[in-house]
Amino acid sequence: MTRLKKTIAIRCFTGIAMLAVWLLSQTVQFTLKPVYSNLSLAIMLDEGGYILLSAMCLLANNAIRAIFLYSGWFMLSDGIAELFNSKYFAWILPPVAIPISYFGIAFMHFPSVPHFGVPAVITLISVWLLQYIARDVTRTGYKFAIQAVVVFSIQWLDLIPVLTPYGFGWGELSYAVKNTSKLMEKDHLLNVVCSIAFCFNALAAMLLTKLFVSYEKQLKQLRLLRQRERQITRMRTEQARLRLYQEMQYLVHDLKRPLTTIFGLADLLSMSKEDETAKHSMAIIASAEKMDQMISEIKYPDHVRKATVIEIINYTMSQVRVMSWGSIVAVDVPEELFKCSLNLNVIRFSRVLVNLLDNSWHATENVAVPFISLGAKRTAEGISFTVEDNGPVFFNPDDCEKQGSASLGLGLAFVNNAVKGFSGMIKYERRAEGGTVCNVWIPCAAGKEN
Repeated sequence: MTRLKKTIAIRCFTGIAMLAVWLLSQTVQFTLKPVYSNLSLAIMLDEGGYILLSAMCLLANNAIRAIFLYSGWFMLSDGIAELFNSKYFAWILPPVAIPISYFGIAFMHFPSVPHFGVPAVITLISVWLLQYIARDVTRTGYKFAIQAVVVFSIQWLDLIPVLTPYGFGWGELSYAVKNTSKLMEKDHLLNVVCSIAFCFNALAAMLLTKLFVSYEKQLKQLRLLRQRERQITRMRTEQARLRLYQEMQYLVHDLKRPLTTIFGLADLLSMSKEDETAKHSMAIIASAEKMDQMISEIKYPDHVRKATVIEIINYTMSQVRVMSWGSIVAVDVPEELFKCSLNLNVIRFSRVLVNLLDNSWHATENVAVPFISLGAKRTAEGISFTVEDNGPVFFNPDDCEKQGSASLGLGLAFVNNAVKGFSGMIKYERRAEGGTVCNVWIPCAAGKEN
């Protein structure tokens, strides 16, 4: 499961779970006994502290239920918006679904019926605005914390007696608490305490929003900086490779001069009347021609010639065996393929196989019994060279490219370009026993095979 799919699943599941808890909480009235018992004590003892205690019980009950309702719908809408890749769900669904939830509970005559009044509208608008303000906040926990503090702060407005004429706190229990405070002439206590609590919690909500938004922005900037650093590193590496390639081209060009001299001298020796001297000169010419061919393949990447499978395998393994891990590589090539011919640049294609074998070695570094093999098999109109390993995970070149890995994936851009240049194809698969299988298909040379 990808990270995006996992995030969508978490948000949808969390939203549905919160809504289920909210719906279940409406089937039971938790606050009747504690609220009325504390109000009775307040009247009997003429003590304002019990009024505050009953108000706290009511506030805790209403706030927790409201948090589950509002956060549940907003999280669910976020998950649906990401699932369908449309932000409209995140903006439209909560303002429609939350009022329907309030009226649905009242219509079904649940034991606990929440009042959809001015505080509920203010809460809805506030949390809806938070969707825009905290749009850069990607972590579900951070959004939930912000929404919870906002919902909790607005619930204090329900218990301020002076705001009752304006549509605040019209629920049965809220009315009971505020009317009792008025009868006892303790309403100023609720006005002051609840107003201070509202201001404090609203300030905390703003600070928390600022903190999380700033934190997410800093993380985003840090990711961008790291991405740019990787890009700069890749550019420097590419420049170093280009400089190395240019130096190699100059060196190869310089090799042509002494080789021309060797050709000329060997040609003169071949005219000798002594058979032994003429024989040695022909051997020198043959070796010089092979070296000239190799130089041409190095200097001109597009230079191709007809080469047999066994020649390609032998030249590749001559480069691999000298490495510290070369003895690990097993070669599996059927004898009937030895003389199959391919049109390619032997030097360049051998580097393709060496790069893939090097990747397999990196993948098996921490394996107790590493397995790396180089094989070849006949397919439709071509030869498929296979590099296998038993690395602990499947090697995905796309992930490696995204992460800017400096170990696995080194030279894969060269590998892909080279294979395409030979009209071939490359494919990565999972190995049945664990690890990776890389298949490089190259078309056979036209004409009769040797």
